[in-house]
Amino acid sequence: MRVLILGSGVIGTTVAYYLARAGHEVEVIERQPGPALETSYANAGEISPGYSSPWAGPGVPLKAIQWLLMQHSPLVIKPMLDPAMWRWSLFMLRNCTEARYRINKGRMVRLAEYSRDCLKALRADIGIEYDAREQGTLQLFRTQKQLDATAKDIEILKEYGVPYQLLDRSGYLQYEPLRAARPRRAGARRAGARRGQGHAGGRAAPARRRDRRLLQVHESPG
Repeated sequence: MRVLILGSGVIGTTVAYYLARAGHEVEVIERQPGPALETSYANAGEISPGYSSPWAGPGVPLKAIQWLLMQHSPLVIKPMLDPAMWRWSLFMLRNCTEARYRINKGRMVRLAEYSRDCLKALRADIGIEYDAREQGTLQLFRTQKQLDATAKDIEILKEYGVPYQLLDRSGYLQYEPLRAARPRRAGARRAGARRGQGHAGGRAAPARRRDRRLLQVHESPG
């Protein structure tokens, strides 16, 4: 089969590689003078299957209303007389229960782990090298309530064999000793170091930079 691919970024080149390896005739069209000069340029990513979660979950409808009322809302919904949009909204609401969240998160974790394994195989096949580290990820919680809210996610990690550690302050400082002078946190969760979970991409940020970003997320309204 002849296949035409528009764009030679990370997705385009990867799709072209697998299609060509499967025996298809592939042609890639790129408007720039070289590959990966737009969205994929100097991009970085995080490979953390354990953090895969659906947007639809318990409490999301209330949060969505709060977001819509914010001055700088992270969510924008334009009312439209579009039957497809309203059907999608109903499906979204149906999946905001704890039971459906658990099912959907389990599916996403399995898919994310499969994708990670494919990436590792691709690296081995073509010998690609980039600034990658596989030391796990560290997630901080400012309050006990935030830490307790991860219990359901942790059950799913256990079910699918995703390695993790729950750390108190002393355990956290074993990994980030330079933060000993910082204010106390309720706890931390470290995930995935034994199964290739970590950062990947151009000059991936160290764990403490990720910590600061996560804390900013937890401090934001909603």
